[in-house]
Amino acid sequence: MRSISHEELKSALKKAYQHGVTAFIWGATGIGKSETVRETAQELAKELKLTYAEGGEPQENNFTVLDVRLSQMDPSDLRGLPYVSKDGKTAWAFPSWLPTKGKGVLLLDEVNLAPPLVQSSAYQLVLDRKLGDYALPDGWGIIAAGNRAEDKAYTFELAGPLCNRFVHLELACPPIADWTDWAIAKQIDSRIVTFLNYKPQHLFKFDSKIKEKAFPTPRSWARYCSPLIKDVVDNQELLILMGSAIGEGVATECVAYLKLTKQIDLKDILEHPEKAADIKGIDVRYSLVSALSELVKKDTKTTLPKVCKVAEHFEAEFAILLLRFIKGNVPKLLEFIQKDKGVAEVYKKYMKYVMVE
Repeated sequence: MRSISHEELKSALKKAYQHGVTAFIWGATGIGKSETVRETAQELAKELKLTYAEGGEPQENNFTVLDVRLSQMDPSDLRGLPYVSKDGKTAWAFPSWLPTKGKGVLLLDEVNLAPPLVQSSAYQLVLDRKLGDYALPDGWGIIAAGNRAEDKAYTFELAGPLCNRFVHLELACPPIADWTDWAIAKQIDSRIVTFLNYKPQHLFKFDSKIKEKAFPTPRSWARYCSPLIKDVVDNQELLILMGSAIGEGVATECVAYLKLTKQIDLKDILEHPEKAADIKGIDVRYSLVSALSELVKKDTKTTLPKVCKVAEHFEAEFAILLLRFIKGNVPKLLEFIQKDKGVAEVYKKYMKYVMVE
């Protein structure tokens, strides 16, 4: 199966939704399968002029993502329970989590972690959009997701009849450039982003033969490591916290990289921006980009003009990364560009790569 990018997956999922086709997303753990479904749903909600919502009771004017984990269910949790109706016939009380109004996406996650009996209970829902007397309302799509056998996820093989009820899409781990765009927009810790630009092989690193419980994935970097190390500067504490999220080996490399910042005299660089061109080590340059972006975040008014002068002495790769960080961290950047000629000039130089609205 050909692996596709996150943007290609979004496009395919939109097509599937529009034509009532049920898609199954395959991919390694922690690379953004569920996140991409949510981002797709947000874009669909915007196109349909509906309010995006996640979980809870669906409403008529909402576009809702309902995340259902089949691995946590029994067969009766899908089919519902029988009861005797007033006319003496057996009827089925379908589960309360199934939507009856609004529009949205029913995300059946961890499908192949569910035992075969639970999987078979989903056959009718996936193919016919029904479960007994229940029918999925118009405007609702179904997307399933699961890990591959090689991801050490202890999966059950999908039965052929169930496989044939889906179109199958395999998501690739994002390239570092795409992940950087996403990470800056989500304000992931700049130290992490610059380290991974320096060593992109550590964005995702999984070896089923290694028994270490923590390992680096896009999810573990963004969701766990980034918030854990916020405002932490002590190297020993960084090593413990990072190791808990991404594994001790990669954490050790990252902390060694972060120590490079202490070799840089930031005050001297800001006063003499031309000295930035004398920094030769690629690792030190990335570290400097991270340190400068943090300065701008803490004191934009004072440091932004000075940092932009430093950017003028960077090679294009580092200048663009720094300006993208600034764009992500400064809410009213356009106002600064309009007021300061130096800031305007450097952004104009790289306008093709760093568009500011």
